[in-house]
Amino acid sequence: MKLGLEEMLQLLQEVEQGDPLDFADLPMDEDQLRRLVLSDLLQRDQQLQASASAEECQLIYLLSTARLVLENLLLHLQLLRLKQPEGGSDAQWQVLLRRFRRGDDDGAA
Repeated sequence: MKLGLEEMLQLLQEVEQGDPLDFADLPMDEDQLRRLVLSDLLQRDQQLQASASAEECQLIYLLSTARLVLENLLLHLQLLRLKQPEGGSDAQWQVLLRRFRRGDDDGAA
């Protein structure tokens, strides 16, 4: 299924309704960031589709997703560590890891 940038932006907004991102007080426009990221991904997808088989594309997307999820998990754990006194975040880490293992998305962390 080939979707354009505007359709992808709309789908991303729908996904974010269920699990909103926290842009906090970053000095950047949220919509511009979404557009930048999706534009880059669509361009990369075009290049990949032109040079790889469907199986190779699927493997690359799966590995890329795994890398992003791992990076996100590490950043989240680092934030927990920064917010808690020495050793105080161990319980929160365990809750987060249990939730991740179950695939639980109840928002409790």
